[in-house]
Amino acid sequence: MSSDVSEYTIGGVKIVFPCKAYPSQLAMMNAIVKGLNNKQHCLLESPTGSGKSLALLCSGLFAQFLSPKYMMMNCCCLPAFKHSVSGIYSGHTFYFIVFLITECKENETLASKLSAKKRLSLCDSEKDDFQVDRKRIRSLETEQQVRKRHCFAKGVQLVDALEVYNQRKNGELIVHSEKSTSGPCTECSCSSGKETDKNTSNTKKKENGDRLFIPKIFFGTRTHKQISQITRELKRTMYSSVPMTILSSRDHTCIHPVVSSSGSNRNEMCVELLDGKHGKSCLYYHGVHKLSEHHAQQAAHRMYQAWDIEDLVSLGKKLRACAYFAARELMVGADIVFCPYNYLLDPQIRESMEINLKGQVVILDEAHNIEDCARESVSYSVTENQLRAAREELDFMVRNNIRQKDHEALLAVCCSLTNWLQESSTQLVERGYETSDKVWRGNEMLPILHKMGITGISFPILQKHLCTVLEKEEKISLLGREELIEIPIVSPATQIVLKGLFMVLLCLFKDNSRYADDYRVALQQTYTWMNENQLDVSETSAFLTRPKHKRTLRQKTAVRMLNFWCLNPAVAFSDLSDVRTIVLTSGTLSPMDSFSSELGVKFSIQLEANHVIRNSQVWVGTVGAGPNGRKLRATFQHTETFEFQDEVGALLLSVCQTVGQGILCFLPSYKLLDKLKDRWIHTGLWGKLELVKTVIAEPQGGAKSDFDELLNIYYDAIKCKGERDGALLIAVCRGKVSEGLDFCDENARAVITIGIPFPNVKDLQVDLKRKYNDQHKNTRGLLPGSQWYEIQAYRALNQALGRCIRHKNDWGALILVDDRFRNNPNKYITGLSKWIRQQIQHHENFSSALESLNAFAIRNQKSIDCSSECSSEFLHEPSNSKDLSQASQQEATTHLSPDVPAKSEEQSLGSEINFTTTVSSVNPTASNQPSNITATVKQSMKLHFFWKKQMFF
Repeated sequence: MSSDVSEYTIGGVKIVFPCKAYPSQLAMMNAIVKGLNNKQHCLLESPTGSGKSLALLCSGLFAQFLSPKYMMMNCCCLPAFKHSVSGIYSGHTFYFIVFLITECKENETLASKLSAKKRLSLCDSEKDDFQVDRKRIRSLETEQQVRKRHCFAKGVQLVDALEVYNQRKNGELIVHSEKSTSGPCTECSCSSGKETDKNTSNTKKKENGDRLFIPKIFFGTRTHKQISQITRELKRTMYSSVPMTILSSRDHTCIHPVVSSSGSNRNEMCVELLDGKHGKSCLYYHGVHKLSEHHAQQAAHRMYQAWDIEDLVSLGKKLRACAYFAARELMVGADIVFCPYNYLLDPQIRESMEINLKGQVVILDEAHNIEDCARESVSYSVTENQLRAAREELDFMVRNNIRQKDHEALLAVCCSLTNWLQESSTQLVERGYETSDKVWRGNEMLPILHKMGITGISFPILQKHLCTVLEKEEKISLLGREELIEIPIVSPATQIVLKGLFMVLLCLFKDNSRYADDYRVALQQTYTWMNENQLDVSETSAFLTRPKHKRTLRQKTAVRMLNFWCLNPAVAFSDLSDVRTIVLTSGTLSPMDSFSSELGVKFSIQLEANHVIRNSQVWVGTVGAGPNGRKLRATFQHTETFEFQDEVGALLLSVCQTVGQGILCFLPSYKLLDKLKDRWIHTGLWGKLELVKTVIAEPQGGAKSDFDELLNIYYDAIKCKGERDGALLIAVCRGKVSEGLDFCDENARAVITIGIPFPNVKDLQVDLKRKYNDQHKNTRGLLPGSQWYEIQAYRALNQALGRCIRHKNDWGALILVDDRFRNNPNKYITGLSKWIRQQIQHHENFSSALESLNAFAIRNQKSIDCSSECSSEFLHEPSNSKDLSQASQQEATTHLSPDVPAKSEEQSLGSEINFTTTVSSVNPTASNQPSNITATVKQSMKLHFFWKKQMFF
């Protein structure tokens, strides 16, 4: 597969794109460049399959990739060069990006800052760390060098640093030298060759101290798997040599043979090895420099290429060097840092990873769940047993005179909280079967904390005590000299408790308790059965190894949980208030109204792009009744009936008989999935489905390896050309299948959604959030609680529907099963994504819907080439059009806030985006789909053993 490399000039910036860009990609790049240069925040929705990942990377890195030899600068001295900028050559060996950057002071553009970064980096090699009184022995300067130095002293960026550039014209290579543009400067003193000593000293000061701050790009996405997809896209671009790193957990990067093979305690085992306990250490950690030096050598030889976590781990094993800590070291020199976006939102992770976001660019992809993630990152829950275990360990430290003063202060906090929990248990109110709770507002919790001695004044002192007890070494005076000695510290379990508590307390006291009212403190009590072989939690988390008592009887035990719930995601985003630009993107941001009010961020630039597919490639329909004419409404009352369950099963069987290959069916909850499965097995419908397709149900929880194995079974069943036509995967909205997985082409020819996946209305946290929004809807501009509740459902629904169409040549059907869509479209349709809303059709009965669906499937199946390679969202085909008309550019509409110039985005796009011809090719990328299986019996046996392993039946 090959595609043309294109150059687009957007907002005065030349961006090299690996293929012909879609109109939606041009609109996204235009919005991002504008946001970066104007320090504005962007909210961008672009449907799955429209190539948003490439647009994000190329526009975000538009000026990070600059060859040190061929720098981009701008000066009034060289008008001839300005005239020849449009003739820059782009060849197979190297690329030039040339920006015309004007001199600016406070409102300096990102491009100019990044240009200065590369210019200053050239001066580093000239600086001598062993200077005497900062004197240098300089060779005689040429006239041109004198002019260059004086221009730099005036803050003028001189173009003649680009000494030679190549231009291909009529098949000939033309070399332009600096002599062709050596005219005198009329706007600075370089023509006279004179400059004052004062200006020279200022130049030295600027060179040595006041360097321009060049922002990094922190690219956050939801999962590590999505990071792999993004880095594959980066390899396709000319920016693949930009210094980068990927921050990840030890679960993905640890290569120590013992630690990596352990279960959930890898972090603790790693810490123990680094501390040198029991005389052991990690030799891989001591080899971190090998990985850093390897990447430094690659960069020096211009061989640096984008890599993935697997690449780093593989190299770490080869060099016997720790990939986890090497990735963190590489962050120092990286221009772009990839990580899951909770690394950027969670204060504790930011601190442990040493991430500083001040002045940086933050891009959050797949950001439809960002509100929930932001709330969770500044919330914390702890059980009474965990508090008691921490109290016992701190008490042990005090009794053994280990930093007694510091541990006493922390012990008092744990004692006060456990005593208060015990007293408050009498105030619990029954909420449901064997569940009770009591809720305090954050402002009500402050006086309670005050009685415990925890106030805005005393809390900073407590923080110092915590920092002290976590120090592993301490200076002591021994025989007149200071020496470092190792001091015992509390266990990782106790550290987690203390750090979590102090994180929420910091939020409660922050800015004179500004965010206290955004919290709810909930004490919940539930009951659980303790197995006779289950260890007591208080014994397993203690500091010293103690006799591990076992429960002798299986008994019912009350479990109390103390929750500090943040109901306002703006609390987490307040730590991002000093970043340069925040870019939120996803294929399913609709409805977009809540983001600004919920996150407390003003998104001056908003985009809701159209899809890149034709109307004939997608069938979108609502179905309100099944084959037997029974009404289908997936509310709690209806889903409990056998009539509803049987009608849904009959509908699913009919669709499976009509549409071949892969079909995804999404349900609102795992509870409903279990009910339907049990009913269909009992009635024999499950067996009928298995005669048509291989049927797989998404498991709740379980190991990642088991889930990957299940997906491989699904993919293999579709590739297998046996008696059954493809596979049916029954999954749950908000589950693993609905979030970020790629089901392109035959892997999802239809997506069926049953009902609307509203959150559990009986969940205490959901109820508190709805009441919180109703309380602040007028004062803070929040959406009413009922509207917020509905938006959560539609985001999950849109995400599930987005699994189907994955690139511009893909096709598939979206079947929304629920009569509420047809009976009240104004309420239930508006929450769907724009590209779905535009094509939705309501069907009177099931037979008419099935007839239309059958015709759609036959028509598209005939037109598709069965031997074509599967294209994913990240490997889409380029547009065949030579030019983009003004009308096609208007397909993606951008909405700007009132303070943005009134010029329409379509006009802006047309005036700011130009593109030149192109000349390169992209290496084909192999499909990552599973291999074919030729025998149906193999597939059946594989699935049988998987079910047996999971014990689903």
